[in-house]
Amino acid sequence: MLIDFDGTLVEPNVAIILVEEFCDGGKELAHEVDELLHTGKITLREAWTRQVALLDGRRLDEMARWAVRNTPLRPGAKDLVALLGRHQIPTTIVSGGLDFYIGPILDAAGIDLPVLSDRVVSNAAGVLDLQHPFGHATCRLCGICKAQVARPMPRPPMRTAFAGDGSTDRYAAEVSDIVFARRRLKLYCERSGVPHFPFGEDFSPVIATLEGWLDRGEPIPPARRGGVADSACPISQACLAT
Repeated sequence: MLIDFDGTLVEPNVAIILVEEFCDGGKELAHEVDELLHTGKITLREAWTRQVALLDGRRLDEMARWAVRNTPLRPGAKDLVALLGRHQIPTTIVSGGLDFYIGPILDAAGIDLPVLSDRVVSNAAGVLDLQHPFGHATCRLCGICKAQVARPMPRPPMRTAFAGDGSTDRYAAEVSDIVFARRRLKLYCERSGVPHFPFGEDFSPVIATLEGWLDRGEPIPPARRGGVADSACPISQACLAT
C-alpha cells in the first residue's frame, strides 16, 4: 500500500504551514502558490521550487522540530499502519513533501515505514538545493513520480492500493488498482470516473474496508487496467496502451 503524507497521513500540508510560520508574509505567499498549483497554472515541481526558495536552510533543524510539535497525525493513522503490519502488507510513504520534516515526524510518532520523497540540501549560506531522486526520467510535472511507484513497468503480479488527498495525487490514483481518496483527490476521482473509496477526517472508513478484505475475507475489487485518457502523465498513458 502507498500512502501520501501531507494532508493524508498527517492532517496539515506541512510545507505550507512551514512557509506560513518561518517566512515574512508567509501566509499570503503559501496561499498564492497553493492556488496556482491546484488551479493547474504551475506544476508541482514549480510550486516546490517557489516554496523551498522561501525557506532558510540554516534553520532546517529548527523547522523540523517545530513541524514535529505542530503536525498531528490523522486520527486512525497508527491503527491503519498497525493493521497493514499485522497482515504483512508492504507499505510505503510516497510524498511530494520534503525529507527534512517527514522523517522526524514519523520518528516522533513511532511509525517505521520506508519513505519516498523529495529532498533538500543546504549550503553554508542557507540556500536550499531541491532534489527529486524519485522523479520520472523525462516528465517534469511532479517532483516524485507517484504513478511510477504505483504502477511500475512491467507491473508486478499484485494490486496496488493508494491513499491520498490532493489533486497532485491524481496520477497515482489514475494507475492504482485500489484508491482511497479524500478532499481534492476525491473530487478529481468523481469527475474523471476513477473508482475510489472515499474517506474524510479520519481513517476509520479505510480501516473498515481493509478489515473486511484482510480479516473477514470479503472480496477484493478486481485489478483494473488504470489510466485516464486525457491525463498528462506518461505512466497513465502507458497503462492505457497496454
